[in-house]
Amino acid sequence: MEDLLQDFLVEATDLLSGVDNKLVDLEKNPQDHGLLNDIFRGFHTIKGGAGFLNAAELVTLCHLTENLFDKLRNGEMAVTGELMDVIMAATATVRDMFGQLEGGVQPAAADPGLIAG
Repeated sequence: MEDLLQDFLVEATDLLSGVDNKLVDLEKNPQDHGLLNDIFRGFHTIKGGAGFLNAAELVTLCHLTENLFDKLRNGEMAVTGELMDVIMAATATVRDMFGQLEGGVQPAAADPGLIAG
């Protein structure tokens, strides 16, 4: 299981770095549906791996973030500065959760107000 965890952390950290780069691009091009889809898929892939490792709180946060990006993709929400702050806080929390997993503990729940479902 330790090897699976390490493989997940390497892949998920790379995915999250890619998401971070795409978020910078999204701020410049908020209507870019390709970026929205790529970011959605990044969180979806991380969620899948986290589920396999039974990291329930990481799964929950990724799911909430996915839902937010689904609303952006469907035009129910628009990219704003305030929303970007929320997304950046969510990615920082995901990164913190990776650190908790690496330390051998299941991640604690994210702040319930981080992403309002």
